[in-house]
Amino acid sequence: MRARLDPIEDFELWYWATLTAGTNAYNACLHSAGLTSDDPVFSTIPGVHLVQQPDGGYARELRGPGDVSHVGWPPIEGEIPEDIQSLEIALELIEEHRDPCIRGERRPTTHIVDECEREFARVRAVLAARVGVKETAS
Repeated sequence: MRARLDPIEDFELWYWATLTAGTNAYNACLHSAGLTSDDPVFSTIPGVHLVQQPDGGYARELRGPGDVSHVGWPPIEGEIPEDIQSLEIALELIEEHRDPCIRGERRPTTHIVDECEREFARVRAVLAARVGVKETAS
């Protein structure tokens, strides 16, 4: 989907697709390292998850960390491997553009897009090395 978007003209959608994909890659890497649970539940706020019930409905349950929403939210206990630390830095650099470009008054530039692309490539490389996901065109 990202490849079909113009990163300047469609910046908001392109940016959210980039950040969401990066966060999903981060969660997959945390799961693979055994730092968070990969239970098929939906994390809402740290420690609270929506869990499917036998009747098909969902109920809130308190559980340990599952998927994270942002680097550091919720905090991850345990030693973070170097490759995942590198991925965290890449996501933080991408997130630096969220508020000024999406919620503020900074207009996206090719420099911002290039930085996001470079950091997203680092995210994809860590994901590929850690969980065996093949790299594809962005």
